[in-house]
Amino acid sequence: MALDPRFSVYLYDEYTKYLQTEAIGDIMAITPREKHTGLGTYGLSPPCRAVVWAVLRGMNRPLSTWSAKSNVIIHDLHKPWFKPEAFRLETGTGLWPTPGRIVVLMPLSTGTANIELMPRGTNYCIPADWEPGMVLFLNETGIRFMGNGCLRFIYIMLHKSPLPQKKKYRFRYYRR
Repeated sequence: MALDPRFSVYLYDEYTKYLQTEAIGDIMAITPREKHTGLGTYGLSPPCRAVVWAVLRGMNRPLSTWSAKSNVIIHDLHKPWFKPEAFRLETGTGLWPTPGRIVVLMPLSTGTANIELMPRGTNYCIPADWEPGMVLFLNETGIRFMGNGCLRFIYIMLHKSPLPQKKKYRFRYYRR
């Protein structure tokens, strides 16, 4: 189940919405550095860092519940091993999480974004509208922006691994 493509959306609280507004204002004043064709990075400014911690705090229970149901361990839910970043995705450009990782995405926009979700190992796309009040969770699923302009978001990648298998011990009783 941990390898099954999955995506879900979660609402966030008013405090995170306030922090998101500050992060949007900060991102609009920065020019992104191109990381790949169609993908620019803003790094992680202090307002974006505040959003990351608020999102991780808010996603703690949903991600813990998902990991328990999927028999996986999320090692870095409180402090990500991989540095979160704010990205800009151009129209038609896709982004995939590294295998063995899950991704939490926080939009940095005030409008609805037309996206396609691409489950790993399939050849189909799921069209979706990403509302600005929703955090997007992806497991073995990529995202492609299909709207006009560009999509700005915070990308939080978390490490997952399967639960260790329990060994069944056989006890042998010896008679004397």
